Formats: sequence, structure tokens, C-alpha cells
Amino acid sequence: MRQTFETFSVGVLNLLANAGVVIPYFFCLMLYTQNSGDPIFALPFLMLYTFRCIGMLLTVYIDWTASTMLNLSNIFGIVGSFTMFFAANPVMGIIGGILLGLSSSWIWPYFLTMRSRGKLDEDFHITKNHWIAALVAMVILVGVGYFSNKAQLLDVAFGFLGLIFIFSWFGGIYMRHQIDFYQNSDYKISIQNPSKLLLSLVFLAILVILIFSIRYSRLTTTSNSMDLIICLLAVIVLATLIYFQLDIHRKIFPLSLAAINRGVVMNFLLLYSIFDSTIRFKFNSTMIIFIIYLVGFELGPILLKKIRKFRYPILIIGIIFTLWNPTYFVGLLLSALFIGADNVILNDSLYTHPNLDGERAFLIKYQLSSIGNISQQLIYMTTIYILSYSLDINVLSFFDQSVSGASSTLLTTVHFFISLGVIVLAGITYYAVRKYPIVK
Repeated sequence: MRQTFETFSVGVLNLLANAGVVIPYFFCLMLYTQNSGDPIFALPFLMLYTFRCIGMLLTVYIDWTASTMLNLSNIFGIVGSFTMFFAANPVMGIIGGILLGLSSSWIWPYFLTMRSRGKLDEDFHITKNHWIAALVAMVILVGVGYFSNKAQLLDVAFGFLGLIFIFSWFGGIYMRHQIDFYQNSDYKISIQNPSKLLLSLVFLAILVILIFSIRYSRLTTTSNSMDLIICLLAVIVLATLIYFQLDIHRKIFPLSLAAINRGVVMNFLLLYSIFDSTIRFKFNSTMIIFIIYLVGFELGPILLKKIRKFRYPILIIGIIFTLWNPTYFVGLLLSALFIGADNVILNDSLYTHPNLDGERAFLIKYQLSSIGNISQQLIYMTTIYILSYSLDINVLSFFDQSVSGASSTLLTTVHFFISLGVIVLAGITYYAVRKYPIVK
């Protein structure tokens, strides 16, 4: 009985680590849509989105072991899920969204760090039984989510999500006991430059507020001039935070540039293309794009295994394909194949890099990826804010086909500009990493 419980718990942890970014996101989105667009119920979704973006940047200042942070991410998931019972209260909704956002941001990289350590030391492996347990949990979770959405009883969904996080928490504890490295590891906060840390946290707090404001502007009509000011301020603050991290960028270049490029492509595929394709094809393409991402992510390492050096040309071809409707989703699939293949290469290269501690390698990757993700968002939002301000049109027309303003020609021009930016960065990254040895 105990062995079954441990296997199921680790399987659930494996599920949440792989899908933890998506599950709370969709539950909070359903909560908002079920309550007729009530701004109060938008707060959990907005805070989750904001802190999911910011969460990895926070880990720059936290020098705790992976087992401790995985433990904390599960606890945040438990508390955040049950807090959503009281989402009608703005304060509780904000707290729940923040906790679920941080949990979504942290659970995968810290799980990956522990799993890699266990595999390296031959103390722990994800087995077939763990995957079966993950599949069972996923089927139940999908069923509960579907029922809750149809019956409009999302408290059931969040309650079950909290229960799933409890199993995941036990799974993390079991993993820690299996891996000798974490038995005697003590955690502490290491502060080498307190004044620089304080300044960085101030800028990070400002960036949180600005990204929240930018996200909120996609849900309601706001002043064009205010939108533009907020976005430009966010660009300045992000540039300052990037400056604070130049040391690590120089230590692992060109892998740092590859990680930033990964974040840009991820945002292009999972966020920008959803808005773009929904306007272009006049139907909600969220699920289609998510399936394309999962298929490409899983098949990329397999299909491109023997031609990994051509992954960047494949990405560039994919982005070009998105310029035309008939090849749009094929282009997204090629981009997803790149993400899957490049992800494996980055993991192996960073984990064995001489200038990085293995415990921090994946965190560095996701920190830099977050910078790329946020940068691509800000470039996109700044572009449409400048256009809406200059042409005096409603910025919501770039996201909602029922709002008049942006013409099809203007939307096509914006897509060309955004695509060109991704292609240029991919070309520069390809030039930088082309001679870097691929770790087998």
C-alpha cells in the first residue's frame, strides 16, 4: 500500500511538473469567463500570469536547494488552490493567483534539477509506473475540470487541484529521501551585494506592477497614452534588470543567448500566435496551438536527433511559414519541433557547463528564458501601443475581432514585424552557437 502511494505521488508530481504551467492557468481563465467578465474574477488570472512570468527572475535572489524550493512550490500550489474558494474577495483572489503563479513557475525547473541529480547519482529514476500514475491523475483531472466547467462549480476543480498538489508534495518528499545528495544539504540565503540585491528587487517589483497593468489593458479599454507610457516604462525596467545579470550572461555565452532565444520563441508560439491566429482565422485556436506545442516538444528531440545542427534553419522556415494562412500551423509545428530539440541540447550543455553549479544550471536557463519571454511580450505590446496611439484606434481591436479599429492590413504588418524580429534573433543566435559543441 505504501509503495503504491509513493508511486502515485511521484507520478502526480511528474504530471504537475510537466503541465503545472497550464492547469492553474486554464482553471483561472474558466473562473473569469464563467463570471461574465467580472473584473474581480480577472484578478486571480492576471496575478497568476504576472507571477508566472516573474517567478523565475525571483530565483536569482534565492539560494535554496532544489528540494526545498520544490517543497515550497507544492505548498504554494496547495494554499493557492484552496484560497481560490474565496476568489470573490479581491484580496483572496490576488493571493491565490500569486501563489499559483509562483508554483507554476517553479515546480518544473526544480523538479528537473532533482530528477537530473537523481539520474546522475543513480539514486532515482522516473519509471513506467510513475508515468502510468501521471496518466491516471491527468484523466481524472481533465474529467473533474470538464464537469466543473459544465456545472459551473469551479470550487470542485480548485479543490481537486489542491488535493493533487498534496500528492505532489508527498512525491517531492519521497524524491528527496531517495537522493543522497539532498539528505545533508542545508539551505541558506546567500547575499553577496545587499545594496545591489535591494535595488534589483525594487526594479523587479516595479516590473511586476507594469506587467500586471499591461495584461489588464487586454481586458478593458484604457487610455492609449497611458498604455504607451506603461509599456515604455516596463521596457526600461526590464533593460535595467538585464544589466544586473550581465555577469552570468558573459560566463555562459553563447548558451545564454540560446536560452533567451528559447523564451522569445516560446512566447511567440504560446501567447502571441494565439491572439494572432484567433483574429486571423476567426475562431479560438488556443487548444490547437497547445496540442501543436505538446506534439512538437515531444517529437522534436526524436525527429531532429540526427540533424540537430539544422534546428535553427528549421525554426526560421517555420516562422516564415506563419506569414501565410495555408502554412500557418505548419510553421508553428516547426517552431515547436525546434523548442523540443533545443530544450534537450540546452539542458545537457548547461548542466555540464564548467562555469555553472549543477543545482543552478536549469534555473539559469529558465531565468534567461523568462527574460526572452517578457522581452518578446513587451516588444509586441509596445508596437501595438505605438500604433494605437499614432492612429488613434482601440488597442483591444488587436486582440478581439468584435472590436473595430485595426484593419487586416495593419494586423498583417504587425505580424510581419514581430516575425522579422524573431527571425533576426534566431539568425544571430544560430551564428553564435553554430560552432559550440553539442553535449551527447
